[in-house]
Amino acid sequence: MSDMTSGQPYHAKPGESLADIYNIPGIVLFIAGVVGLASTLTTAGSGFTRWVALGATATALCFIASVAVFWLEHERLRRLAQHRVPVQTETPTPE
Repeated sequence: MSDMTSGQPYHAKPGESLADIYNIPGIVLFIAGVVGLASTLTTAGSGFTRWVALGATATALCFIASVAVFWLEHERLRRLAQHRVPVQTETPTPE
């Protein structure tokens, strides 16, 4: 949405970034991190201490990966905005 169909280099309206298909991996990784966090806390409360380290590692990796994916998408949009030629709104007058 942000680089082809709209004239805006960034998302003009709140929530528009959720419709951008390039953000889907970051959203999925973030949701996996939340599920992993809930599972790790449940495991720790149940007394399965051997699985807590594995769950905490997987949760941290999911959260770090989701932030990295969001940051890379932000940088891609920023580079697109820098390379975009500004649109002239007024016709130049011959001198």
